[in-house]
Amino acid sequence: MKDRTAIAVLTGSFVLKLAYLLWRPAMLRWGTQGEEAVEPLPGDDRVPRPAFQSTRAITIEAPPEQVWPWIVQMGIYRAGFYSHDLVERAMVRARYVEGKHSAARIHPELQDLKVGDQVPYGGGAYATVTEIEPNRHLVAGETFVLRPLPNNCTRLIVRYRGTGYIGAALQGAAPDAPALTRAAASAVRQVPGALLLARAVDMFIGDPLHHYMEVGMLRGIKQRAEGKYGDGGGAPRAGAPSPVH
Repeated sequence: MKDRTAIAVLTGSFVLKLAYLLWRPAMLRWGTQGEEAVEPLPGDDRVPRPAFQSTRAITIEAPPEQVWPWIVQMGIYRAGFYSHDLVERAMVRARYVEGKHSAARIHPELQDLKVGDQVPYGGGAYATVTEIEPNRHLVAGETFVLRPLPNNCTRLIVRYRGTGYIGAALQGAAPDAPALTRAAASAVRQVPGALLLARAVDMFIGDPLHHYMEVGMLRGIKQRAEGKYGDGGGAPRAGAPSPVH
């Protein structure tokens, strides 16, 4: 009986892994059309030979000038990432400019982002802004590209290209990061095989988690830019008072 149970567990595990590997290519190009998943984008030259690359996209019924302010203010302790806030709070004790939820309005004080600035990703990890062209693209850890479409719409394309999520986050950890983050960063740098293990975790856990959070982010930006976020069906505009919490 024990042998049969073990065989059943191993078989089930194999089937799940195979199903995931078959689904993974579609996951890594969610929402893209035509050549969007493979065309060159700003920031690609930062990592000539990436171990991981994903490109996801969404069409927003608002012009780039209305989408851009939501993107430029993102970050933990800033406007958040408009995704699954409960998950972020559980993983990195995330807090945002509006408290326990991602921003529901534009914050003018968070709009002055420039090359060299550090965008906090939580857990003591930061992404440096390496390229920024207002209303067109932002490169800070990931690449955000805004393309105008007819009828005042925008195509938002987001690309991650790097060595992995865990390793990249740890390499971006600040000196004042939590002790656990600094210890993990040191282990990845110094312990033989640690980086390889991190990449395996990235592939089977980091990739689907990143997909879940990033799709949530794209949908969150879309809702806000289109004025469809919130119980009332409309996101507050710039200068509107913050929601009470």
